[in-house]
Amino acid sequence: EFSHITVREEEKLELVKLAAKVPIPVKESPSEPSAKINILLQAYISKLKLDGFALVSDMAFVQQSAARIMRALFEIALRRNWSGLTKLILAFANMVAHRVWRSQSPLRQFKNVPEIVSRKLERKSDIEWARYADLTPSDIGE
Repeated sequence: EFSHITVREEEKLELVKLAAKVPIPVKESPSEPSAKINILLQAYISKLKLDGFALVSDMAFVQQSAARIMRALFEIALRRNWSGLTKLILAFANMVAHRVWRSQSPLRQFKNVPEIVSRKLERKSDIEWARYADLTPSDIGE
């Protein structure tokens, strides 16, 4: 799917900057096409802004293709009754669709929730997301 993506000379500097910002370290050199796709996908999910216009079209292509590929992989795993893989791919598909990492609060997908609130909730990682419905407003405020 991504075989025709190449790394252009003017993109290398921006890819290096993005590689330093993405949450999962990229082992390959940013001059390799696979690293470029990895960096762009992580930047998309992390909602990082692109500095220049060199990567905008590739970012749009990676975004559209990743969502489609994740849905296709989900359907394949579901039809073959691979429950563990189906659950994992569904989590990845949701990360791409909602632009929220699995380790982040689901509230991050809503634009009107302040980021400081999301960060505070994520720091309370000892509480499962499903338990928040049982908490009182004062408990959540703590």
